[in-house]
Amino acid sequence: MIYIGMDIHKNFIQAVAITKEGKLICNQKLGTSDEQIKRFIQSLAVPVHRIKAAVESTCTWYHVYDSLEALGIDTTLVNVRRTKVIAESKIKTDKLDALSIAHCLRTGFIAESWVPPKDIRELRNMVRHRLSLRKEITRFKNKVHSILLRNGIKHEYSDLFGKKGMEFLRNLELEGSDRYRLQSYLGIVESLMEQKQRTDSRISRLCRMNEKAMLLTSIKGISYYSAMVIVSEIGDVKRFPNSKKLCSYAGLVPRTMQSGNHVYHGRILKECNQNLKWILVQCIHSHIRFCKDSLITRLYYRVMKRKSKNKATIAASRKMLTCIWHMLTRGEEFKCRG
Repeated sequence: MIYIGMDIHKNFIQAVAITKEGKLICNQKLGTSDEQIKRFIQSLAVPVHRIKAAVESTCTWYHVYDSLEALGIDTTLVNVRRTKVIAESKIKTDKLDALSIAHCLRTGFIAESWVPPKDIRELRNMVRHRLSLRKEITRFKNKVHSILLRNGIKHEYSDLFGKKGMEFLRNLELEGSDRYRLQSYLGIVESLMEQKQRTDSRISRLCRMNEKAMLLTSIKGISYYSAMVIVSEIGDVKRFPNSKKLCSYAGLVPRTMQSGNHVYHGRILKECNQNLKWILVQCIHSHIRFCKDSLITRLYYRVMKRKSKNKATIAASRKMLTCIWHMLTRGEEFKCRG
């Protein structure tokens, strides 16, 4: 059996191949194209069923992983942060990282990342595109607000970027570069908002065709977009044996440190799926407004009285995600009262 470790970069791959005894076969730099990856595999001169490969999970892993799978190679996606040999290495070079990945694969001491199927990747790309548009809109709106502050201009619009607010901004009498910048930013905001509306329409159509997403919309406060974010970020719910594992994946559980009879619970986890955590928090704020008597809302107010709003939001988000795990596992709609 041959074990391959790949340290992936934007324009090249550092690939290492070793035997089952750990003997180095080759350590070379190659391009990222399908043809160059195929030539590297063929240069090993062994059947593909005797090759195992591990790929570093960077932003460019998709193409390399798909290329190796198309060649029939058993491929693993490496979670570098959780693979301590790589993450805590004092000397880091491309060759050493690739070699460490290969040795971890050979010995079985490798933290594996889940690889979403292509349909889930497509959903993720769409909802994350919409998320990026929202962030860009917020960024340019803030630039408009900064121009108003610099010029001492105040307004009474609840929505400055609504129809009347935009008319007010268009008619502002500013001088020099501020006038030009304001008009430029307004044009960008209008263009981004138009793209966001188109993306929302596309996501709504996709949601209506997705059985799991429509199931989640039975929870008040979860829109078509929210449901699609949750479904795409969770992927296959069966990979979580229980709801606690899913809540940990979303970073909604505290750190736990135990020594002997002492157990300490710290802050909630930061290494998590940030998109899933963010959308659940947004859904909670909507849910407690629309559903006054659900078990989630009651939990929110109960925790808020004893602790704080932030902790109540996290507790309610964890409860909502637990309900979502049961809904997706059993195929049941949400029951508001329970």
